[in-house]
Amino acid sequence: MSGADLHGASCAVAPRARRPRVAPGWIVVGLALAAGVARPALAEDALEDAASGSMVRYFIDSGHVTVRSFVNDATVALRKDLGLTLHWNNEKVTVPAIQAPVGSREAIDAITTASRPISNDAYRDFVKVRNELQAGLARGPATVDYYYSTESDYLAQQVGAHYNHDLAGRQLNLAVGTSYGWDAVEPLADSDTQTGPDTRTTLHGNVVATSILTPSSIVRFGVELNEVQGLQHNPYRHVYAGGTSVAERHPDHRQRADAFMKFNQYLPNRSSLKLNYRFYRDDWGIVSHEVGTRLAQYLTRGFYAQYQYRWYAQTAADFYRPEYETASGVEGYLTGDYRMGPLSSHLFGVSLAADLGVLTPDTPLWRRFGITLDYERYFNSNNYSADILETGVELRF
Repeated sequence: MSGADLHGASCAVAPRARRPRVAPGWIVVGLALAAGVARPALAEDALEDAASGSMVRYFIDSGHVTVRSFVNDATVALRKDLGLTLHWNNEKVTVPAIQAPVGSREAIDAITTASRPISNDAYRDFVKVRNELQAGLARGPATVDYYYSTESDYLAQQVGAHYNHDLAGRQLNLAVGTSYGWDAVEPLADSDTQTGPDTRTTLHGNVVATSILTPSSIVRFGVELNEVQGLQHNPYRHVYAGGTSVAERHPDHRQRADAFMKFNQYLPNRSSLKLNYRFYRDDWGIVSHEVGTRLAQYLTRGFYAQYQYRWYAQTAADFYRPEYETASGVEGYLTGDYRMGPLSSHLFGVSLAADLGVLTPDTPLWRRFGITLDYERYFNSNNYSADILETGVELRF
């Protein structure tokens, strides 16, 4: 995965934290129902009580790809300075069947670029279920965690450790982290692929410094390094090259690095401004820049709005070509992944949130509810665009 996506450049270390590409079209709808405290944070001053939360999310795009997620989170205080966090996610992805006559040009194009098994099953709905479990143990400034994710054709595991320390009278915090992930890939037996069982490992490290500049401003700097070894292409994707269809092939080794800066400023009119910049590069030849800004403003007590904009641009991988003259590609490598090519994108967004407990304090029922409405407009240089609408309802117990 390159630095490009709907979410911009990223060196995220959590394996298999993937979402399907949003099909070109007009809407994506999400419904979230949270019970308790959604995604409770683990902090030393919050370990006195246990907390738990559940969330159901449902997404559908204009191509009728659907994703249903059921998320559970819990925080347990084992003792005053020792806490355990647990996260579980059951996710079901449904990719609709190819709607074109067998053997037609439309069907061939759709099948050979699909990130799914591409045998005769391409003419039937493809369903994949993923179960994800993550556990973290924190004591003071140190945390260790373990990640496990399983699918019908993919098993991912990761162990990590993190430590942070306050300096300069708690005006400066330094944090370091590392993780090691190992994945096992076994393409489905009935798929048309030349890739057999394979593995991938990822070694990650990061250093982050956060400084309080003034009582109303914070700045953060960080660097991240990743070294990936093993299978890094889609085993189900084929590429037209030299007049025929051949399996996609990416290099087995990749070094990735990025540096970022984030600045948060509280403004006197009950608003806040966030600015961020990220620079990314890898040894496949991809270099990217990302700039983002977000403004949050209270409209009235219990009701606020957020506005955001993000710009992203990247160069192409060395082995990327719009068309390959021979079946061997470039030094044996070929890709059908648009994220390996040159790309620039823009994202505009607005979000509205209301805490009904604040807006209707005299109504016992509504005091437990909060609602959100998010809209994003995304478009890029590959003639791809999407309007994304997400609604959320929170119920507190």
